[in-house]
Amino acid sequence: MPGKPRRFGVWVVLVVLVLGIFVSIHMAWQGYRERKAVRALSWALADQVVVVDPGHGGIDAGARGPGGTSEADIVLAISQNLAVFLRQGGARVFLTREGEEAPEGESGDDLVERVRLARRVGADIFVSIHANAFNDQEYGAQVFFTPGSKEGERLAVAIQEEIRRLLKNTEREPLSLDAFVLRNLNIPAVIVEVGFLSNPREEKLLRDKDYQRKMAFAIYLGIARYLADVKR
Repeated sequence: MPGKPRRFGVWVVLVVLVLGIFVSIHMAWQGYRERKAVRALSWALADQVVVVDPGHGGIDAGARGPGGTSEADIVLAISQNLAVFLRQGGARVFLTREGEEAPEGESGDDLVERVRLARRVGADIFVSIHANAFNDQEYGAQVFFTPGSKEGERLAVAIQEEIRRLLKNTEREPLSLDAFVLRNLNIPAVIVEVGFLSNPREEKLLRDKDYQRKMAFAIYLGIARYLADVKR
């Protein structure tokens, strides 16, 4: 009998090793697919100026999930991943905030400063990242565009379709929204609500680094495919 615990321990070690190898292979394959997609769409992104706007920041943490997750933290992580994909594709990318603090400037209004940055750098596209909150039943990412903006709507549709296709966990459709950062820009501009922090299950997903990367990649694909369609 004394040999059984040792044999059991050996099996545990073997199972852990096999799982580790499987995870490593899966991550490597995912990385390969991402790099391949980035290369394939890089012609559409070349020389495009994209402003990525992580919402909130500073004293305004935005929504907070039942587990204590801060919207400002989640959207910054997703925005940073998105910026990496866009730069790999050849775009010039500007983040409205690089850290915890909200954008600052003479106006004293962070929304005004986000718009000013987009104008100052000559942005071709503006993508603002947020997380939703309503109740613990609502679920799924959704993209918004300013009413009457045909190009904003096309961009929103492209991003929404890629989120649905890649993440397979939302059936939501793009909607128009009268928001300050959208209506004050004369370029394709959207707000991407990456999910509902008020839903415990989605809050857990949004805290997962791999899920954050997948969400960013889906947004990237939507932007790239919109630009590819425009350039055809």
